[in-house]
Amino acid sequence: MPHTSSSSERSHAAWVALGGLAALGAAAWLDRRDRRYDLHGRTVLITGGVRGLGLLLAREFGRRGARLVVVARTPSDVVRAEADLRGAGHDVLAECCDVRDPRAVADLVQSITGRTGRLDVVVNNAGVIQAAPFDDAQLEDFQESLDTHFWGPLYLIREALPHLRRAPGGARVLNISSFGGRVGVPHLAAYASGKFALVGLSETLRAELVADNVLVTTATPGLMRTGSHGRILVRGQHAKETLWFGAGVATPLTSMSGPRAARQLVDACVAGRAHATPGLQFRLAEVLDVLTPRMTAAVKALLASHVLPSAVGTAHGRIRRRTSDVGFGWLTPFLPNGAAAANNELG
Repeated sequence: MPHTSSSSERSHAAWVALGGLAALGAAAWLDRRDRRYDLHGRTVLITGGVRGLGLLLAREFGRRGARLVVVARTPSDVVRAEADLRGAGHDVLAECCDVRDPRAVADLVQSITGRTGRLDVVVNNAGVIQAAPFDDAQLEDFQESLDTHFWGPLYLIREALPHLRRAPGGARVLNISSFGGRVGVPHLAAYASGKFALVGLSETLRAELVADNVLVTTATPGLMRTGSHGRILVRGQHAKETLWFGAGVATPLTSMSGPRAARQLVDACVAGRAHATPGLQFRLAEVLDVLTPRMTAAVKALLASHVLPSAVGTAHGRIRRRTSDVGFGWLTPFLPNGAAAANNELG
């Protein structure tokens, strides 16, 4: 009798597990169904939309008929991006705004909706990448990351939401987090802190705003060949940190094409999908981190202790430098320098 009872319980548990998997599969299928969402005539606001991935996203949205509003802090970047997009025949407004300033964000949304009469899609893409061993990282790095990657998107979503809720046919929000917002990567503690925070906000909003037909997509792309490799901010052993980051964007195995990533991200946004991780290698890495946490933790520990440069722990190591100022040395010919020129990343 005990043996029969045990077998019955195992059988019941198996059926429950199968039922759960079937339900999850159905939910995933329903979530991935492409919802018809025509971008023609819709206003798409892209923060950090004047260079790198942001500019690639603007071009892709523009090709699909959207009216573009690209936003950044640096006036010279804004002017160049506006000329680029207008030259390609896109309908574009370009604005200077620091998304870390809630008053500036409120003024931005008021200005855009006053000029265009609507706001249909918000893309939170503004970002900053800092690379340093934890012992050389500074508190200001963490504050900067949270201000840019979490508070900025939060300010913009709160201001935009009344307009998004009124958008005919529904609205979209595309939050560009990072692979580093799902998987903790050594030497990216400050960057990951802000990006993990954005993932949490984004996934919560997804659940709450579906009822208003505002569909939130959380994007976690990995390394991309967008030309941004010269803008990374490094501390510690500056030359070695720079070389390691450059090596990551130098090959197709460890990075992906910027235009291809942009197309996949816009596809996911238009379809209203919950998640998007461009690049098969990054999707597999995310799955492995969930399914084999002890193994991936051990691999990351090995990387941190035996491969990546050690902390300096001195005043010199705490100095922050941009990778373009440090220089990539022998690695330079292998980097996507053409993408940097094409995507407004050389300024």
